Amino acid sequence: MTGLAADEAEAVKRLTSQAEDGISDAVCDLLYGLARDVPEGQAIVEIGRGKGKSTVWLVRGSEAGKKNKVFSFASQKASPDTVNADFITNLAGAGIPDTLVSRHEAAEDAAQRWKENIGLLWVNTSYEYEDIKRVILVWQRHLSSNARVAIHGCDQPGTGRVIRESTGSLGNFTYEQSVDTTKVLAIDGCTHYWIINSDEIGICKYCGRKRNFKRLARETLETETRKRQAGRKGK
Repeated sequence: MTGLAADEAEAVKRLTSQAEDGISDAVCDLLYGLARDVPEGQAIVEIGRGKGKSTVWLVRGSEAGKKNKVFSFASQKASPDTVNADFITNLAGAGIPDTLVSRHEAAEDAAQRWKENIGLLWVNTSYEYEDIKRVILVWQRHLSSNARVAIHGCDQPGTGRVIRESTGSLGNFTYEQSVDTTKVLAIDGCTHYWIINSDEIGICKYCGRKRNFKRLARETLETETRKRQAGRKGK
């Protein structure tokens, strides 16, 4: 395992061997390295924790690095009394330290009140397009300029579509690497200088990235319309 002593790696693998969340050892290695490399003072956020396998590796990585807090959210809102028993058992067996903050509120609600910069966002929730898209939208404004976003299940149609949109002409991310069905994205760090043609297609003078400003304006309007409609329904 990257940066992890062989005996410690084997010990953690044994502790999480029963937590079959569809996450391979290679992805565990990836999460460990990403968490370890998060700069000091930046949070690590996990959306969708399953039985706790990924949680353990994120915490171990953070402990090996700057000991940043790992905030773990279930895919759905849950009360403390209904938290997955397997999740609790696996964490107890792994001897998880105070680095972990397990949250029971809905991740989307938490994002509205969030104050900390996020250095790593790990998304392991529903593979439905709308669910993944919503996670990215509500959390991206809290990401630091050097943040990484790791998304699991990218072989699924909904997740794959979100990746394409996030790194395409309308997206705010660039593709960095893949491990199994997990892809890692980085914030698009270019200070774009857009040269826009008559079709409202912009090409960045510096990095060559394209952006469809006509479509971007339309989707922004549609998003605002949906928010207003949802607000009226909630009254």
